[in-house]
Amino acid sequence: MFRTNLRNLSAAGLLVLVLLYQFVCAPGIRKIRDLNRIYTQKQKDLETLNNLILQYKSRTNQTSIVFAPENFNLYLFVSKTLEVTGLKSQVSRITPISENILLNAKEQRITVTLEDVELAKLLGFLNEVEKRGFLRFGYLQISRNPQKQFFVKTEMEIFSYKKNGQ
Repeated sequence: MFRTNLRNLSAAGLLVLVLLYQFVCAPGIRKIRDLNRIYTQKQKDLETLNNLILQYKSRTNQTSIVFAPENFNLYLFVSKTLEVTGLKSQVSRITPISENILLNAKEQRITVTLEDVELAKLLGFLNEVEKRGFLRFGYLQISRNPQKQFFVKTEMEIFSYKKNGQ
């Protein structure tokens, strides 16, 4: 009888140990392993983010204002570029905004709205604008036309600076 109780007690103890390991230790070990893996990944992500921040800061620190040439007219440039890229017929609105006089420069702004534009033609226009180092986008909004699957609507603001006295 004493042996049976000892054997039952040993079996019960072993069962308790197995259950403790199965339901307490094993999930904890898996959780720790997963957290270590996630921690390593997050450290790599943080390092990548810090590198991107440094790259961004170095690029923005180097960028200085590039002034447009003396004889440059933003409205004429946009009109000519729209004609060359074949987008003149898609213009729904083009609004030159009055020049703002800043401390050492004049700011010229223009807004353009294009309807039912093929993306390839729009990219050609945007490329022509970006080729000019003195032109910048104030904003650029592109939305898909739900009725015409391969066309987009875009609204953008383009601006440039000219030195005062030009």
